[in-house]
Amino acid sequence: MKFEARGAKRFESENLLSYQVLNEQEQVVSQGVAKTLDISKTGVSIETYFPIEVGKRIALTMGIGADVVKATGTVKNNKSLGQKTYQIGIEFDFLSEEDLKKIGMVYPEIFR
Repeated sequence: MKFEARGAKRFESENLLSYQVLNEQEQVVSQGVAKTLDISKTGVSIETYFPIEVGKRIALTMGIGADVVKATGTVKNNKSLGQKTYQIGIEFDFLSEEDLKKIGMVYPEIFR
């Protein structure tokens, strides 16, 4: 599923995920683990220990309930939360319909 903008309502979430930051050739240049802070059907906000540059492409593998959800996105913003933690806002570039349904099973309000 392709997304145009992040106009969807956000829902607080706290799920573990792994991420891979990609370069222009779609090669992994860094990776790490993080947790989600909020999620919507068009994007996710995560907390990391390292800043990620705005505009970078990122691949995500998130644990949502008992399922694993994969998505790709673009970093739209980042801000320091203090003590070497950062909030990274990611707009999904791709999230399959199947994975969106998995998110909806845990966060049914996402479709309202």
